[in-house]
Amino acid sequence: MESRIFANGFESWHETHYEIVSMLTLEYERGNSIVTDYMETNGTGGMYELAKDLTELFEIENKLREWDGEYFEEIEHFFYTELNKLSKI
Repeated sequence: MESRIFANGFESWHETHYEIVSMLTLEYERGNSIVTDYMETNGTGGMYELAKDLTELFEIENKLREWDGEYFEEIEHFFYTELNKLSKI
């Protein structure tokens, strides 16, 4: 079993993970070529890893940050920035 350290605690991690998975799902359903290409290339397991990796990166980049109403805007900006990086790989 894998032991994990959560940069901002488990509650923050799982909330971020939920938001990341929701955005990935929405973009996949919209037919976003970056997400659909990633899914076709890496499969469901790859999507699990992508969601986990994006969650952990967001949590590390925002370690100990106190949110003051800007969480959803920040995570959306982060998500689309990272998605654009995927398109350049």
